[in-house]
Amino acid sequence: PMTCCGCFECIALMLPEVNGIMVVNREFKGVTPSGMTFSTLAGTIGGGAQTPGFAGISKNYILSDRFLQGDGGIERLVWLPAQVKDELKARLVPILIQKGLTDLFDKIADETNATTIEELTVFLQKVNHPALAMKPLV
Repeated sequence: PMTCCGCFECIALMLPEVNGIMVVNREFKGVTPSGMTFSTLAGTIGGGAQTPGFAGISKNYILSDRFLQGDGGIERLVWLPAQVKDELKARLVPILIQKGLTDLFDKIADETNATTIEELTVFLQKVNHPALAMKPLV
């Protein structure tokens, strides 16, 4: 992974338990399904540290065709804070529809339906998230 100085808007990280990627923004103060807060995650990758499975990104990168394309792209996105989902919805939904992923937006969990990896697993199974059927990340 590329190095980060610590000034990233969001952190994307691999959640091997659910075969997906979660993204958390700087403003989110809660504990994520990874069991860590944004601050703890930032300490893991900031200051030039390279940590496999973690990347500092911008919110707009989520909208890019290049969003983690080597790992399966947007179909791997399994968790995103509600505030970021709301902020990106008007731009993200048309992109998902264009890709034929018409129901994916509602299959992406947030803190209102999953705060632990166990809750996230149950939610993703309930909505049949595509990441569960993709090639394993690890």
